[in-house]
Amino acid sequence: MKPLIKKEIGHFINNPFGFILLVLFGVFVNFLFVKDLFVIGTVSMRQFFATVPWVVMLFVPAIAMRSLAEERRINTIEILRTLPLTEAQIILGKFIALLSVAIIGLALTLGLPISLNMLGAQAGSGLYLPEIFVGYIGLVVYVAMALAISIFYSGLTNNQVVALLLSSITLFVLNLIGTDFVATIVPKIVQDVLVVLSPINQLDVFVKGILDVRALFYFLSATTIFLFLAIVDLEKRT
Repeated sequence: MKPLIKKEIGHFINNPFGFILLVLFGVFVNFLFVKDLFVIGTVSMRQFFATVPWVVMLFVPAIAMRSLAEERRINTIEILRTLPLTEAQIILGKFIALLSVAIIGLALTLGLPISLNMLGAQAGSGLYLPEIFVGYIGLVVYVAMALAISIFYSGLTNNQVVALLLSSITLFVLNLIGTDFVATIVPKIVQDVLVVLSPINQLDVFVKGILDVRALFYFLSATTIFLFLAIVDLEKRT
């Protein structure tokens, strides 16, 4: 499985599109946060963690859309099947590779907490670093879930654009059900269910610096379910 992981990472990093996409993600997220930093007037990363999921719903599908769709379009999926790899190893190999790439994208935002902590320390109010650390753990598991969803949709079609749209729409809906907008238009009993299902609400637990087992279980379960569905679909097409 290691050669497959290296191949996928290498293809993305050495591809101009992949490199530009990573840079754009880092620049865009940093810009969205910094432009409102002085309006907020406090040294806090809360707004940053609230912004990233909405950018991820485009960034993650963009890096994952070719994972299976392109393989199917150019028939290289058949070559993969001739290798001594099971369908589960193919899916997991691609997932691990893309998660590594996504983590590189998140690493490009680390300049924000470092800079804010330095500025806050000079003013006598630096960031609470354990809270930031837990917040980034939350982002990683959120991205892992988004990747699993995107890989699943990529396996359903040989069209990258279709895979991108299906993944982005699904992530948008999942994000949306956790907003106040939806809460005001649905009954209370439905709202209670949506609060549990919304990844935004689950991520908010991490943003508060709480490493909650229930929130962690939510993301790991969702990731496992969609990876399993991707594996089953690949097996059915064998």
